Amino acid sequence: MKYKPIPVRELFLEMKNLSELMIDLAYSAALFNDRELAEDVLELENRVDTLGYQLEMTIMVAARDAQDAEALTGVSTVASAADKISDAAADIAVIVTRGIGVHPIVTKVFERVEERLMQAKVDEVSKIVGKRVSDLDLAAKMGVNIIAIRRGKDWIIDPKKTAEIQAGDVLITRGTAWGTEEFKELVEGKPSEPKSGRPEHVNEKQFEEIVESFVELKDTSELMIDLSYSSLLMNSKELADEVQRLEEYVDKLHTDFELLVLKSEFKKEEAKGLLGLIRLGVATEKIADAAAQISEVVLRGIEPHPVLKLTIEQAEETVTYAQVAQNSSLVNKTLREARIPEETGMWALAIKRGDKCVRPKPESKIEAGDVIIASGYAEGEESLKRLASP
Repeated sequence: MKYKPIPVRELFLEMKNLSELMIDLAYSAALFNDRELAEDVLELENRVDTLGYQLEMTIMVAARDAQDAEALTGVSTVASAADKISDAAADIAVIVTRGIGVHPIVTKVFERVEERLMQAKVDEVSKIVGKRVSDLDLAAKMGVNIIAIRRGKDWIIDPKKTAEIQAGDVLITRGTAWGTEEFKELVEGKPSEPKSGRPEHVNEKQFEEIVESFVELKDTSELMIDLSYSSLLMNSKELADEVQRLEEYVDKLHTDFELLVLKSEFKKEEAKGLLGLIRLGVATEKIADAAAQISEVVLRGIEPHPVLKLTIEQAEETVTYAQVAQNSSLVNKTLREARIPEETGMWALAIKRGDKCVRPKPESKIEAGDVIIASGYAEGEESLKRLASP
Protein backbone atom coordinates (compact mmCIF):
# COMPACT_ATOMS: atom_id res chain seq x y z
CA MET A 1 0.00 0.00 0.00
CA LYS A 2 1.44 3.37 -1.05
CA TYR A 3 1.11 6.52 0.98
CA LYS A 4 -1.46 9.02 -0.31
CA PRO A 5 -1.72 12.53 1.16
CA ILE A 6 -5.36 12.38 2.35
CA PRO A 7 -6.48 14.66 5.22
CA VAL A 8 -6.84 12.85 8.56
CA ARG A 9 -10.35 14.26 9.00
CA GLU A 10 -11.56 12.72 5.73
CA LEU A 11 -10.08 9.31 6.57
CA PHE A 12 -11.46 9.23 10.10
CA LEU A 13 -14.89 10.54 9.05
CA GLU A 14 -15.26 7.71 6.54
CA MET A 15 -14.04 5.16 9.10
CA LYS A 16 -16.56 6.35 11.70
CA ASN A 17 -19.48 6.47 9.26
CA LEU A 18 -18.72 3.06 7.75
CA SER A 19 -18.06 1.23 11.04
CA GLU A 20 -21.38 2.39 12.53
CA LEU A 21 -23.30 1.66 9.33
CA MET A 22 -21.73 -1.81 9.25
CA ILE A 23 -23.18 -2.67 12.66
CA ASP A 24 -26.72 -1.97 11.45
CA LEU A 25 -26.14 -3.81 8.17
CA ALA A 26 -24.60 -6.82 9.93
CA TYR A 27 -27.48 -7.11 12.39
CA SER A 28 -29.86 -6.78 9.42
CA ALA A 29 -28.07 -9.57 7.57
CA ALA A 30 -28.41 -11.81 10.65
CA LEU A 31 -32.02 -10.84 11.34
CA PHE A 32 -33.17 -11.35 7.75
CA ASN A 33 -30.66 -14.15 7.01
CA ASP A 34 -29.37 -12.36 3.91
CA ARG A 35 -26.08 -13.76 2.64
CA GLU A 36 -25.49 -11.08 -0.03
CA LEU A 37 -25.92 -8.29 2.49
CA ALA A 38 -23.51 -10.09 4.84
CA GLU A 39 -20.94 -10.32 2.02
CA ASP A 40 -21.28 -6.57 1.45
CA VAL A 41 -20.49 -6.03 5.14
CA LEU A 42 -17.28 -8.06 4.73
CA GLU A 43 -16.30 -5.90 1.74
CA LEU A 44 -16.85 -2.79 3.84
CA GLU A 45 -14.59 -4.25 6.53
CA ASN A 46 -11.77 -4.44 3.97
CA ARG A 47 -12.42 -0.80 3.13
CA VAL A 48 -12.22 0.23 6.81
CA ASP A 49 -8.98 -1.75 7.23
CA THR A 50 -7.47 0.12 4.26
CA LEU A 51 -8.60 3.47 5.67
CA GLY A 52 -7.00 2.54 8.99
CA TYR A 53 -3.63 1.87 7.37
CA GLN A 54 -3.82 5.12 5.39
CA LEU A 55 -4.71 7.08 8.52
CA GLU A 56 -1.78 5.61 10.49
CA MET A 57 0.65 6.54 7.70
CA THR A 58 -0.79 10.06 7.52
CA ILE A 59 -0.42 10.51 11.29
CA MET A 60 3.21 9.35 11.17
CA VAL A 61 4.00 11.84 8.41
CA ALA A 62 2.13 14.67 10.17
CA ALA A 63 3.87 14.27 13.55
CA ARG A 64 6.81 16.71 13.41
CA ASP A 65 7.82 16.45 17.07
CA ALA A 66 6.86 14.88 20.41
CA GLN A 67 4.10 17.44 20.99
CA ASP A 68 2.48 16.64 17.66
CA ALA A 69 2.79 12.92 18.33
CA GLU A 70 1.03 13.29 21.69
CA ALA A 71 -1.78 15.34 20.17
CA LEU A 72 -2.34 12.78 17.41
CA THR A 73 -2.24 9.76 19.75
CA GLY A 74 -5.93 10.30 20.52
CA VAL A 75 -6.83 10.25 16.81
CA SER A 76 -4.92 7.00 16.33
CA THR A 77 -6.58 5.40 19.38
CA VAL A 78 -10.11 6.35 18.30
CA ALA A 79 -9.48 5.23 14.71
CA SER A 80 -8.26 1.87 16.03
CA ALA A 81 -11.49 1.55 18.02
CA ALA A 82 -13.58 2.32 14.90
CA ASP A 83 -11.66 -0.47 13.14
CA LYS A 84 -12.53 -2.85 15.99
CA ILE A 85 -16.21 -1.92 15.65
CA SER A 86 -16.03 -2.85 11.96
CA ASP A 87 -14.36 -6.14 12.93
CA ALA A 88 -17.28 -6.89 15.29
CA ALA A 89 -19.72 -6.19 12.45
CA ALA A 90 -17.76 -8.57 10.23
CA ASP A 91 -17.97 -11.25 12.95
CA ILE A 92 -21.78 -10.93 12.84
CA ALA A 93 -21.77 -11.13 9.02
CA VAL A 94 -19.69 -14.33 9.13
CA ILE A 95 -22.49 -15.98 11.13
CA VAL A 96 -24.56 -15.67 7.94
CA THR A 97 -21.90 -16.33 5.27
CA ARG A 98 -20.79 -19.58 6.97
CA GLY A 99 -24.34 -20.84 7.16
CA ILE A 100 -24.49 -20.80 10.95
CA GLY A 101 -27.48 -18.49 11.15
CA VAL A 102 -29.15 -17.28 14.33
CA HIS A 103 -32.03 -18.76 16.28
CA PRO A 104 -35.55 -17.43 15.48
CA ILE A 105 -35.58 -15.99 19.00
CA VAL A 106 -33.56 -13.07 17.57
CA THR A 107 -36.74 -11.81 15.87
CA LYS A 108 -38.26 -11.09 19.27
CA VAL A 109 -35.02 -9.46 20.43
CA PHE A 110 -35.12 -6.92 17.62
CA GLU A 111 -38.73 -6.08 18.43
CA ARG A 112 -37.61 -4.77 21.82
CA VAL A 113 -34.30 -2.98 21.27
CA GLU A 114 -34.32 0.82 21.38
CA GLU A 115 -33.46 1.28 17.70
CA ARG A 116 -35.44 -1.07 15.46
CA LEU A 117 -34.46 -2.64 12.15
CA MET A 118 -37.14 -3.14 9.53
CA GLN A 119 -37.28 -4.76 6.08
CA ALA A 120 -40.12 -4.02 3.67
CA LYS A 121 -40.83 -4.38 -0.04
CA VAL A 122 -42.15 -1.30 -1.84
CA ASP A 123 -45.62 -1.97 -3.21
CA GLU A 124 -46.33 -0.62 -6.70
CA VAL A 125 -49.16 1.56 -5.34
CA SER A 126 -47.10 2.91 -2.44
CA LYS A 127 -47.00 6.70 -2.14
CA ILE A 128 -43.19 6.66 -1.94
CA VAL A 129 -42.67 5.19 -5.44
CA GLY A 130 -40.75 7.69 -7.58
CA LYS A 131 -39.74 9.83 -4.61
CA ARG A 132 -36.16 10.61 -3.66
CA VAL A 133 -34.88 9.70 -0.21
CA SER A 134 -34.54 13.42 0.61
CA ASP A 135 -38.23 14.02 -0.30
CA LEU A 136 -39.33 11.61 2.45
CA ASP A 137 -37.52 13.53 5.24
CA LEU A 138 -37.76 10.37 7.35
CA ALA A 139 -35.30 11.32 10.09
CA ALA A 140 -37.27 14.41 11.09
CA LYS A 141 -40.81 13.04 10.50
CA MET A 142 -40.51 9.47 11.79
CA GLY A 143 -37.08 9.09 13.35
CA VAL A 144 -36.19 6.57 10.62
CA ASN A 145 -33.31 6.25 8.16
CA ILE A 146 -32.96 4.03 5.08
CA ILE A 147 -29.62 2.21 5.42
CA ALA A 148 -29.85 -0.07 2.38
CA ILE A 149 -31.97 -0.75 -0.73
CA ARG A 150 -32.10 -4.07 -2.51
CA ARG A 151 -32.97 -3.63 -6.20
CA GLY A 152 -33.16 -6.93 -8.03
CA LYS A 153 -29.96 -8.77 -7.13
CA ASP A 154 -28.01 -5.63 -6.17
CA TRP A 155 -27.69 -3.83 -2.86
CA ILE A 156 -27.42 -0.04 -2.64
CA ILE A 157 -25.64 0.53 0.66
CA ASP A 158 -26.19 3.83 2.51
CA PRO A 159 -28.21 5.32 -0.39
CA LYS A 160 -27.66 8.98 -1.27
CA LYS A 161 -30.37 11.54 -0.63
CA THR A 162 -30.93 11.78 -4.39
CA ALA A 163 -31.64 8.02 -4.70
CA GLU A 164 -35.12 7.37 -6.12
CA ILE A 165 -37.40 4.71 -4.63
CA GLN A 166 -38.79 2.20 -7.14
CA ALA A 167 -41.61 -0.32 -6.93
CA GLY A 168 -40.23 -3.72 -5.93
CA ASP A 169 -37.30 -2.24 -3.96
CA VAL A 170 -36.61 -3.94 -0.64
CA LEU A 171 -35.76 -1.30 1.97
CA ILE A 172 -33.89 -1.82 5.23
CA THR A 173 -34.36 0.94 7.76
CA ARG A 174 -33.43 1.65 11.34
CA GLY A 175 -35.14 4.00 13.74
CA THR A 176 -37.78 4.43 16.44
CA ALA A 177 -40.30 1.67 17.15
CA TRP A 178 -43.35 3.65 16.08
CA GLY A 179 -41.51 5.21 13.11
CA THR A 180 -40.40 1.90 11.59
CA GLU A 181 -43.92 0.46 11.93
CA GLU A 182 -45.50 3.56 10.38
CA PHE A 183 -43.01 3.56 7.52
CA LYS A 184 -43.51 -0.18 6.92
CA GLU A 185 -47.24 0.41 6.48
CA LEU A 186 -46.49 3.30 4.10
CA VAL A 187 -44.13 1.10 2.06
CA GLU A 188 -46.30 -2.02 1.95
CA GLY A 189 -49.72 -0.43 2.15
CA LYS A 190 -50.88 -2.73 4.97
CA PRO A 191 -50.41 -3.17 8.74
CA SER A 192 -47.52 -5.44 9.77
CA GLU A 193 -48.28 -8.78 11.38
CA PRO A 194 -46.72 -9.68 14.75
CA LYS A 195 -44.50 -12.78 14.96
CA SER A 196 -44.04 -15.09 17.91
CA GLY A 197 -40.40 -16.23 17.66
CA ARG A 198 -40.70 -18.47 20.75
CA PRO A 199 -40.24 -22.21 20.15
CA GLU A 200 -43.08 -24.21 21.76
CA HIS A 201 -40.68 -26.42 23.77
CA VAL A 202 -38.92 -23.44 25.42
CA ASN A 203 -40.76 -22.26 28.52
CA GLU A 204 -41.86 -18.64 28.57
CA LYS A 205 -39.68 -17.65 31.53
CA GLN A 206 -36.48 -18.90 29.87
CA PHE A 207 -37.48 -17.29 26.59
CA GLU A 208 -38.08 -13.91 28.25
CA GLU A 209 -34.79 -14.08 30.17
CA ILE A 210 -32.75 -14.75 27.01
CA VAL A 211 -34.54 -12.04 25.04
CA GLU A 212 -34.27 -9.40 27.78
CA SER A 213 -30.62 -10.26 28.43
CA PHE A 214 -29.59 -9.79 24.80
CA VAL A 215 -31.72 -6.64 24.40
CA GLU A 216 -29.84 -5.13 27.36
CA LEU A 217 -26.50 -6.32 25.96
CA LYS A 218 -27.11 -4.80 22.51
CA ASP A 219 -28.63 -1.53 23.72
CA THR A 220 -25.88 -0.97 26.31
CA SER A 221 -23.00 -1.63 23.90
CA GLU A 222 -24.42 0.84 21.38
CA LEU A 223 -25.14 3.40 24.12
CA MET A 224 -21.47 3.11 25.10
CA ILE A 225 -20.33 4.04 21.60
CA ASP A 226 -22.44 7.20 21.67
CA LEU A 227 -21.36 8.11 25.20
CA SER A 228 -17.68 7.58 24.36
CA TYR A 229 -17.90 9.93 21.37
CA SER A 230 -19.82 12.39 23.57
CA SER A 231 -17.01 12.29 26.13
CA LEU A 232 -14.59 13.32 23.36
CA LEU A 233 -16.86 16.06 22.05
CA MET A 234 -17.31 17.58 25.52
CA ASN A 235 -13.93 16.42 26.92
CA SER A 236 -15.96 15.02 29.81
CA LYS A 237 -14.24 12.75 32.35
CA GLU A 238 -17.67 11.99 33.88
CA LEU A 239 -19.00 10.55 30.62
CA ALA A 240 -15.76 8.64 30.05
CA ASP A 241 -16.01 7.18 33.57
CA GLU A 242 -19.59 6.10 32.84
CA VAL A 243 -18.41 4.27 29.71
CA GLN A 244 -15.80 2.41 31.78
CA ARG A 245 -18.43 1.49 34.36
CA LEU A 246 -20.72 0.20 31.63
CA GLU A 247 -17.88 -1.85 30.14
CA GLU A 248 -17.64 -3.82 33.39
CA TYR A 249 -21.43 -4.18 33.41
CA VAL A 250 -21.42 -5.54 29.84
CA ASP A 251 -18.72 -8.08 30.72
CA LYS A 252 -20.96 -9.51 33.47
CA LEU A 253 -24.07 -9.24 31.30
CA HIS A 254 -22.38 -11.15 28.48
CA THR A 255 -21.37 -13.99 30.79
CA ASP A 256 -24.92 -14.20 32.18
CA PHE A 257 -26.34 -14.22 28.64
CA GLU A 258 -24.10 -17.09 27.52
CA LEU A 259 -25.04 -19.12 30.60
CA LEU A 260 -28.74 -18.52 29.94
CA VAL A 261 -28.40 -19.75 26.35
CA LEU A 262 -26.33 -22.81 27.32
CA LYS A 263 -28.77 -23.83 30.09
CA SER A 264 -31.89 -23.36 27.94
CA GLU A 265 -34.10 -26.25 26.83
CA PHE A 266 -33.43 -26.06 23.11
CA LYS A 267 -33.44 -29.10 20.83
CA LYS A 268 -30.32 -30.69 19.34
CA GLU A 269 -31.19 -29.54 15.81
CA GLU A 270 -31.16 -25.93 17.03
CA ALA A 271 -27.44 -26.08 17.87
CA LYS A 272 -26.37 -23.90 14.92
CA GLY A 273 -28.89 -21.21 15.79
CA LEU A 274 -27.71 -21.24 19.41
CA LEU A 275 -24.09 -20.90 18.27
CA GLY A 276 -25.11 -17.91 16.16
CA LEU A 277 -26.87 -16.38 19.16
CA ILE A 278 -23.75 -16.82 21.33
CA ARG A 279 -21.54 -15.27 18.64
CA LEU A 280 -23.88 -12.27 18.44
CA GLY A 281 -23.25 -11.81 22.15
CA VAL A 282 -19.47 -11.96 21.62
CA ALA A 283 -19.74 -9.27 18.92
CA THR A 284 -21.71 -6.94 21.22
CA GLU A 285 -19.00 -7.27 23.88
CA LYS A 286 -16.34 -6.37 21.28
CA ILE A 287 -18.33 -3.22 20.46
CA ALA A 288 -18.41 -2.34 24.17
CA ASP A 289 -14.63 -2.87 24.44
CA ALA A 290 -14.10 -0.51 21.48
CA ALA A 291 -16.21 2.15 23.21
CA ALA A 292 -14.13 1.79 26.37
CA GLN A 293 -10.97 2.29 24.27
CA ILE A 294 -12.37 5.58 22.90
CA SER A 295 -13.19 6.88 26.40
CA GLU A 296 -9.63 6.15 27.57
CA VAL A 297 -8.41 9.08 25.45
CA VAL A 298 -10.21 11.45 27.84
CA LEU A 299 -9.31 9.49 30.99
CA ARG A 300 -5.59 9.56 30.12
CA GLY A 301 -5.74 13.36 30.09
CA ILE A 302 -5.10 13.65 26.34
CA GLU A 303 -6.81 16.77 25.00
CA PRO A 304 -9.09 15.53 22.19
CA HIS A 305 -7.59 16.71 18.90
CA PRO A 306 -9.78 19.30 17.05
CA VAL A 307 -10.08 16.85 14.14
CA LEU A 308 -11.92 14.41 16.45
CA LYS A 309 -14.49 16.97 17.50
CA LEU A 310 -14.96 18.19 13.94
CA THR A 311 -15.42 14.64 12.65
CA ILE A 312 -18.00 13.75 15.33
CA GLU A 313 -20.00 16.88 14.50
CA GLN A 314 -19.90 16.17 10.74
CA ALA A 315 -20.59 12.42 10.88
CA GLU A 316 -23.80 10.91 9.50
CA GLU A 317 -24.61 9.59 12.98
CA THR A 318 -23.63 12.39 15.27
CA VAL A 319 -23.67 13.21 18.97
CA THR A 320 -24.70 16.66 20.04
CA TYR A 321 -25.93 18.60 23.05
CA ALA A 322 -28.58 21.25 23.61
CA GLN A 323 -29.37 23.36 26.66
CA VAL A 324 -33.01 23.50 27.75
CA ALA A 325 -34.29 27.08 27.86
CA GLN A 326 -36.80 28.33 30.45
CA ASN A 327 -39.49 28.70 27.76
CA SER A 328 -38.92 25.24 26.23
CA SER A 329 -41.89 22.87 26.02
CA LEU A 330 -39.57 20.20 27.49
CA VAL A 331 -39.42 21.83 30.94
CA ASN A 332 -41.04 19.70 33.67
CA LYS A 333 -41.80 16.88 31.24
CA THR A 334 -40.51 13.37 31.80
CA LEU A 335 -38.27 11.92 29.12
CA ARG A 336 -41.14 9.65 28.05
CA GLU A 337 -43.55 12.61 27.78
CA ALA A 338 -40.97 14.66 25.84
CA ARG A 339 -40.95 12.10 22.98
CA ILE A 340 -37.55 13.36 21.79
CA PRO A 341 -36.90 10.43 19.38
CA GLU A 342 -40.33 10.86 17.80
CA GLU A 343 -40.02 14.64 17.53
CA THR A 344 -36.40 14.88 16.39
CA GLY A 345 -34.99 11.45 15.46
CA MET A 346 -32.40 11.88 18.24
CA TRP A 347 -31.96 9.68 21.34
CA ALA A 348 -31.20 11.24 24.74
CA LEU A 349 -28.03 9.61 26.09
CA ALA A 350 -27.40 11.68 29.20
CA ILE A 351 -28.46 14.85 30.95
CA LYS A 352 -25.86 17.25 32.37
CA ARG A 353 -27.28 19.11 35.33
CA GLY A 354 -24.80 21.47 36.90
CA ASP A 355 -21.55 19.55 37.36
CA LYS A 356 -23.17 16.11 37.16
CA CYS A 357 -24.00 13.87 34.19
CA VAL A 358 -26.78 11.32 34.65
CA ARG A 359 -28.15 8.61 32.41
CA PRO A 360 -31.86 9.44 32.34
CA LYS A 361 -34.72 6.98 32.75
CA PRO A 362 -38.09 7.38 30.99
CA GLU A 363 -39.50 8.86 34.23
CA SER A 364 -36.65 11.40 34.62
CA LYS A 365 -37.90 15.00 34.60
CA ILE A 366 -36.28 17.62 32.41
CA GLU A 367 -35.45 20.96 34.05
CA ALA A 368 -34.60 24.37 32.63
CA GLY A 369 -30.83 24.68 32.29
CA ASP A 370 -30.33 20.95 31.69
CA VAL A 371 -27.96 20.04 28.88
CA ILE A 372 -29.36 17.11 26.91
CA ILE A 373 -26.66 14.97 25.29
CA ALA A 374 -28.15 13.06 22.36
CA SER A 375 -27.24 10.95 19.36
CA GLY A 376 -28.86 10.32 16.00
CA TYR A 377 -28.71 11.31 12.38
CA ALA A 378 -27.39 14.77 11.60
CA GLU A 379 -30.75 15.89 10.18
CA GLY A 380 -32.29 15.78 13.65
CA GLU A 381 -29.69 17.96 15.38
CA GLU A 382 -31.33 21.29 14.54
CA SER A 383 -34.77 19.90 15.49
CA LEU A 384 -33.43 18.99 18.93
CA LYS A 385 -31.88 22.44 19.45
CA ARG A 386 -35.11 24.17 18.42
CA LEU A 387 -37.10 21.95 20.78
CA ALA A 388 -34.73 22.65 23.68
CA SER A 389 -34.34 26.36 22.98
CA PRO A 390 -37.22 27.79 20.84
